[in-house]
Amino acid sequence: MIRKTISLSGDSNFLKDLIKNRISDRMIHEIKENSDSGLNIHFEIGNDLKNEITTPSIIIRPWHKQIIPFDLDGCIELHIRDLLCIDPQGKWGPKDISNWINALESNQTLDLENYPIRFWTSKNDIINLIETLIEIPKIPTLVTEVCGRRPWLANDIFLELKMLWRRINNSKLNQIDIIDLEVKEIRNTSTNYNSKPPNLSDLHNLLKIQNGNGWVTQTPIRISLMECLEEIIHFEN
Repeated sequence: MIRKTISLSGDSNFLKDLIKNRISDRMIHEIKENSDSGLNIHFEIGNDLKNEITTPSIIIRPWHKQIIPFDLDGCIELHIRDLLCIDPQGKWGPKDISNWINALESNQTLDLENYPIRFWTSKNDIINLIETLIEIPKIPTLVTEVCGRRPWLANDIFLELKMLWRRINNSKLNQIDIIDLEVKEIRNTSTNYNSKPPNLSDLHNLLKIQNGNGWVTQTPIRISLMECLEEIIHFEN
């Protein structure tokens, strides 16, 4: 493993902080605070680059339907889609989870059919992906969406979130019951959907050369939802 100097640039956000902390914690690579590095990880939320990119880079952007790739030579451009996170502004991940937690807190009724199918992916899988891409000897030119492979209906995820929410509240009140202790499979009723799935083949093929497995998400969606609830609880306390 070759030690690299890495700089992080662009928009500040929670994902940037998480990746910076992971790199620092592992102490394999060195983070430099300026652009004089062998690899740049750049975060861009808009449609125009605010700074010129002249070094090999991993460009991280939130996906949207009208996104126009920068398509820069010697850069991997990742369009992060359906990131499962608490983001009330909807900048890096859909506002779905924030809306649903607010609805649970206020006992509000939701029209879940208005929410689209999501290909949820966790923050942990994105961080693991960046770690893998850092180790590529020479950064290729690649533009790709990044998301999970499994489609999820809003109703299925909301029911899981509601179950976890109930368990947390009952735990606070020391009222855990048999329903809270029961382990259930997460419902997934979107198996017969007709929408075209995201094209993850280029990302998968690149990663397969590097790790032998390709793009395979590892974090169960239940864990990602629990992390979202823990984030809300921590903020409230």
